[in-house]
Amino acid sequence: MKSTFFPVPSNEKNRLKALYQYDLLDSLSEKEYDFITNIATQICNTQASLITLLDEKRQFVKSSFGFEIRETPRELSFCNYTILDPHNVNEVPDLRRDARYNSNPLVTGDPHAVFYAGAPLVTPEGFVLGSICVLHPESKKLTKEQQDALKALAQQVIIIIELRKKNKDLKLVQQKLKSTNRSLKEFTKLVSHDMKTPLANITMLSKGFRGNYKNILDKSADGYIELIQKSATELIAFIDRMFKNSNKKVSKKADEKVVNTRKVLNKVIGLLAPPKDIEIIIKGNFPKVPVNEIALQQVFQNLITNAIKYNDKPKGVINILADRDQEYHYFYFSDNGSGIEEKDLEKIFHKQQTLDKTDRYGNKGTGIGLAQVKRIIESAGGNISVASTLNEGTDFKITLPQYN
Repeated sequence: MKSTFFPVPSNEKNRLKALYQYDLLDSLSEKEYDFITNIATQICNTQASLITLLDEKRQFVKSSFGFEIRETPRELSFCNYTILDPHNVNEVPDLRRDARYNSNPLVTGDPHAVFYAGAPLVTPEGFVLGSICVLHPESKKLTKEQQDALKALAQQVIIIIELRKKNKDLKLVQQKLKSTNRSLKEFTKLVSHDMKTPLANITMLSKGFRGNYKNILDKSADGYIELIQKSATELIAFIDRMFKNSNKKVSKKADEKVVNTRKVLNKVIGLLAPPKDIEIIIKGNFPKVPVNEIALQQVFQNLITNAIKYNDKPKGVINILADRDQEYHYFYFSDNGSGIEEKDLEKIFHKQQTLDKTDRYGNKGTGIGLAQVKRIIESAGGNISVASTLNEGTDFKITLPQYN
């Protein structure tokens, strides 16, 4: 960017872009900046101090002490030369004797500035937004300690600017999260309604079917119909709990209801109704833990479902074990299924990361389940790990802290 009125840094285009991102131009006075200009005049023993920001055509004064001014045309700014060097203080003992400044109206007229010293305001990315400068109506020279102090104050200004930007960005993220949460609640409400209607029909029809044909159905067929009815009823209850949970305000107490993990496990197994060629062996003393029951059900359901779907053996076996020590509860889920290649072990916990394999029913995974399991476990303060041998099976280990 070229100009016949004032010098311009070589990175002016990107410098201006960085400046505008901080959204400081035309902002109101703030005490944090006013404290710094006050300190600068005292340290440097000058009449006035300014914090300036230079945009394309003007100098905006964010804070001033000893000199009432809000902005000037950029060509009148002494700081035009300060922003050219991001490393050093630009000190001019006598502006009247310097060809760069001696015809400036701020020198020839009010406030009749004679001495100037400015330290550049340098962002972490290296862009100079402006300066903190001191002015005095008499010629003088700063000591090395005063120059270092002025540079330190410039760094403090940048810290405040960065914190202001981060706070603003955080508020924007919070607003987006609120909007997303509202959308998710509406989506949950819609899905709950749309899913419950056909499930209620399944429950009603299966109940009617059993009643009308109880003399025709053999014991095996009647068992299947009962399982359909039971599964549909449980899914309706699950949806109700999920919808109720989505409408609760997030709080620590919401997750502190003590849950019997064995009962949750039994409920999941009953809902999944494992095929006859899958044997599930449960051992250990399953604890009662203060976790969200719906979330724990999701964890157990995902792990057992995967162990069933990806078992290619004539006789599938799933071993589920609970254990503990003085600090942690442990849950182990082991199977003798198809296993996972070592190079893919880290991928399985990544969202929407699928492996190039199909389950026993010919379907491919979505890459959502295990990512969700990991998120739930970690949000409860625990962790999950996996070990696997291709064609031999997979072992998952869940660790949860004991809560007093």
